[in-house]
Amino acid sequence: MQNHKPNAYRFAIGAVAAAALAGCAVLPNPFKDSDHAERSRQDAQRLAEIAEPVTAAVTLQEATARAVKYNMDYRQRLMEHVAALGQLSVGNWDLLPKLTLQAGYTSRDNDAFSFGVQPNGTVTTSPSTAVERRHTTESAVFSYNILDFGLSYYRAKQLADQSLIAEERRRRALQNLTQDVRFAWWRAESAQRLVPEVDTFLREVDLAAGRAKLIETRRLLPPIQIIAYRRSLLDLAQQITLRRQELVQAKLELAALMSLRPGAQYEVAVQPLVRDVPNLTANIDALENLALINRPELREEGYRGRVTDIEHVRSQLAVLIPGAAVDFGHYKDTNKFLVNNSWEQAGLSVAFNLVKAFSLPAINRSFEAQKNVDDTRRLAVSSAVLTQTRIAAVRFGLLKNEYAVWDEALRDDQQIIKYLEAATATGLETELEIIRAGARMLLTKINRDLVYAGLQAAMGRVYHSVGLDSLPGATSGDATATIASELATRIAAFERENFSASTVPEMRAVSITAPQGVPTAAQDAFRVALQRALTLARIPLSADKAAARVETSLEMGPSTDNSQAVKMKVRLVDAAGKTLLEAEQKSVLLEPIDNLQWAALGEGAGYRVTAPLQRYLGQPAIIR
Repeated sequence: MQNHKPNAYRFAIGAVAAAALAGCAVLPNPFKDSDHAERSRQDAQRLAEIAEPVTAAVTLQEATARAVKYNMDYRQRLMEHVAALGQLSVGNWDLLPKLTLQAGYTSRDNDAFSFGVQPNGTVTTSPSTAVERRHTTESAVFSYNILDFGLSYYRAKQLADQSLIAEERRRRALQNLTQDVRFAWWRAESAQRLVPEVDTFLREVDLAAGRAKLIETRRLLPPIQIIAYRRSLLDLAQQITLRRQELVQAKLELAALMSLRPGAQYEVAVQPLVRDVPNLTANIDALENLALINRPELREEGYRGRVTDIEHVRSQLAVLIPGAAVDFGHYKDTNKFLVNNSWEQAGLSVAFNLVKAFSLPAINRSFEAQKNVDDTRRLAVSSAVLTQTRIAAVRFGLLKNEYAVWDEALRDDQQIIKYLEAATATGLETELEIIRAGARMLLTKINRDLVYAGLQAAMGRVYHSVGLDSLPGATSGDATATIASELATRIAAFERENFSASTVPEMRAVSITAPQGVPTAAQDAFRVALQRALTLARIPLSADKAAARVETSLEMGPSTDNSQAVKMKVRLVDAAGKTLLEAEQKSVLLEPIDNLQWAALGEGAGYRVTAPLQRYLGQPAIIR
């Protein structure tokens, strides 16, 4: 009878091979719409549960603490650092020797008979076998490769530096986050105060436009005048609306930084309107040196250079060190034909690739080139860091001056509105002028507050340009209040060391002598006008212990054609009697000469000495 057993084995083997090949054919398996819907629902739920709800007005420190604790971009940097530490932990296991356990089972459908060959070359006629059809094997082998250990050791050192690089990137992400929150919070604070005022003004513009349509319908004014009026209202509304959009977006940006759900309602802690802008007293050179030491970018470049050095050592090891391997193992085989079914085995092997050794000069050249790249990149980053630190200090000074200008302009706009509202004349022109002045004042207020937000950001930029940490490394598990307190403490300490409160120096007073050559009846008008000019320039007036005095004298010329020429001399004299300024002004007075003309001369005398007095008394000029 024919034996069909080998065919059965071949069929079984073929079936297994076909199944294995079929298993290797992987087809795309896209998610279903229901899977995407479930994933989006879970993500939305997790995002909503990440941040704790806002129950009170958010301060700057609390907003920063929330961003540090819940901002997803920053949490990604934290996870990258944790992942780098995990890779280092895995890399350390590669330093250990290898202990390999192995077990196997062998089966065949017939005996492994074979013919032997005698020493004379004659093949034996009777076959024999030394292997059972079915037997098992077991082994436990301990192996140690010196070259693998060296390469693994330096690989672990590279992973350690990579974890330090991840930590520096986390520091940089934290510094950028706190800076962004500071800028966004101050803009949101301005928006919270100004948006209601803007909305009220826009409603007033709508009412004025409605009145204009009524006037046009009743033909109370010429059409061209009412159209021009309406067009002016549209221009004002457009300007205000554009700035309103910028303000509204500020709270949304802050909410995103704090990882609040889009559309979540919250309030920020409104700050006093009277704001003291400090002076930057830090030594810029000292700040630059501090930046070169602490900036995360430079520390990262240092670690990257060390990674390059280690990679060079690893490359040299792979070329110059032979692969020496030592192994020792215990083996067991159930084959009954073996005399010894269990045995121990030890071995030593050495391998060296002579051809690869010739690549060492190329490896060294490649290392030198990469080293030059690292050095050049580090120097470029150092230059950028120095520039950023200097720009941060300069920008703070520029924004401080700009804020002073906008603050002064706001005072002037408020005075203009008071004068217009107190005017007795009423009409369409007056109403339009009041609306224009209101729009100008509102735009000035928005610009001033946005500049102040930029000024606060500039203060934060000075802090972060030197690379100082606002928080210690491990803060993710701390409460929001704890993080906020730590933030406030560290930043306040830096500001005390590098900023000082602005102090306005006490102005020395100026006296005004009686004008010479002015009629007695016009003395008061002339003197009051001169005093008003000095007061507008914020120059204090006093008759006692004055640092300087203003002397005026007038010479009247002959009368001609109902007018009279006049020459006015103004002298500025210090307390010791030294003349600081002497100026002359010629004018013409019209008959009959009234107090308004004498007052105009008095104002002219005051404006002549305003700038010299400001320089002499140490007062900065007021920009109007």
